[in-house]
Amino acid sequence: MMPRVLTFLLMLNAVARSGTNVLLIIADDYGVDSQSLYNTTAGATPPTPNINALAAQGVRFTSAWTCPVCSPTRACLLTGRHGFRTGVGEAVTAVAANGLTAAEVTLPEIITTHGGIQSACFGKWHLSAGMPAAIASAPNTIGGWPHFAGATGGSLTSYTSWTKVTNGVSSTSTVYATTDVVNDAVSWINARTAAGQRWLAWVAFNAPHTPFHNPPATLHSFGANPATNLLKYRAAVEAMDTEIGRLLAAVNPADTTVIFMGDNGTPGMVIQAPYDSTKAKDTLYEGGVRVPLIVRGPGVVNPGRTSSAMVHAVDLFSTQLELAGVPVPSSLTLDARSIVPVLTNQSAGVRTRLFTDQFDQSDATVGGRAIRDDRYKLIRLNSGTELFFDLQSDPAEATNLLSGGIAAMNATHQSRYYRLRFNLGSYTATPAAEPLNPIASASGFSLAVPVAASGTQSLWSSADMDFWTPVSGALSETSGSQRTFTAPPPLTGKTFYSVLTESP
Repeated sequence: MMPRVLTFLLMLNAVARSGTNVLLIIADDYGVDSQSLYNTTAGATPPTPNINALAAQGVRFTSAWTCPVCSPTRACLLTGRHGFRTGVGEAVTAVAANGLTAAEVTLPEIITTHGGIQSACFGKWHLSAGMPAAIASAPNTIGGWPHFAGATGGSLTSYTSWTKVTNGVSSTSTVYATTDVVNDAVSWINARTAAGQRWLAWVAFNAPHTPFHNPPATLHSFGANPATNLLKYRAAVEAMDTEIGRLLAAVNPADTTVIFMGDNGTPGMVIQAPYDSTKAKDTLYEGGVRVPLIVRGPGVVNPGRTSSAMVHAVDLFSTQLELAGVPVPSSLTLDARSIVPVLTNQSAGVRTRLFTDQFDQSDATVGGRAIRDDRYKLIRLNSGTELFFDLQSDPAEATNLLSGGIAAMNATHQSRYYRLRFNLGSYTATPAAEPLNPIASASGFSLAVPVAASGTQSLWSSADMDFWTPVSGALSETSGSQRTFTAPPPLTGKTFYSVLTESP
């Protein structure tokens, strides 16, 4: 008889070769403060037995980020690219004209090209704005989904009377939206199973996004008429969890990887401690970007564990392709990094930094960019303000370490701040220009770069290509379209130099 451990290894290898079915479940406006596995304060969160069971059978990530609002997160998931590349940096509106474009290569388009795998999206879209007919067809024509059924806008007018779009055709549904989405998804999954087809499905709930409401009483435990917005929000979360249970019952855990995540943080009206309404959804604080992320599947090693690996929603693009056994096109410029090594309990490929951004084409002062490492976080707002936090000792981001200026920080804080600030400069769609005419002489070390059309430029140095700091006393001279920087003597034995361009 073949040993059980060998049988298990052979099964894992077979899954890795052929890929699994993939089910991505997205909760709308659901941050870590609203989930009991992340917020253990008694009475702070609603019951979610089905989501909690997923974690018990998989990996729960404790350092997962999204974007501050839904549209940019969905664009990241669909393209594997951050907002500064796709142009989707804020909730999609006609005024901002920031919808996803057909030029982006999407996850279902790659899967369809690969062949042999069926794909579909159910629920919320919110990546297009414009004429109703164009929006109705956008999940298929822009998103590349062969099948779409759900709502195309940012929120529903009513959860029990809403405009439903099925492959470009609009109708009015009076079925509770959370239930309707699961009805469609279960029907489609059952059909794929009956046909012996492999599949990838997105189930993107509108819940628990506003409008705050009273879900059908059979789906939650908060009574016939929850009295406050907070109780209505919790009822919608529990109702979603109930329907997730029905969705999970339709899939075979032996051949399906399930990913559950929130699309951004909890709204300020209902957010829970340690966050407050000023550090909730639509902000770059942890309350706006830190979300539950849970993965269960046949390839998960040592299920029931947590992982502190840093993950952004953008990473789920490459993750889903790898899980499905579909190669990632090498021609694409991606920000995504697969988390499959984390699922198999390996450290290879784990991120050392996380980045997210927020911007609005109709208002240049909105939003900003954020970056963090294993402990510290830097927020650079588009208004020009910088915020620097120690997430280990200050998870609620109550103390800005920059409040007294850079010079007032201790040496550790300064080095970590400078390293994050330097790395933030690499997140741009404009590649850095190659330095020209590097010269070391008795006068110091000099190099030249093209003058940046916008932003500021400064000379930085590093001894290890990891920790960078501004060069003290550096000289700068501009001639035409070229700027020359000089590091004054004395020069050390081994030093790397780079010019950092920053904006605002």
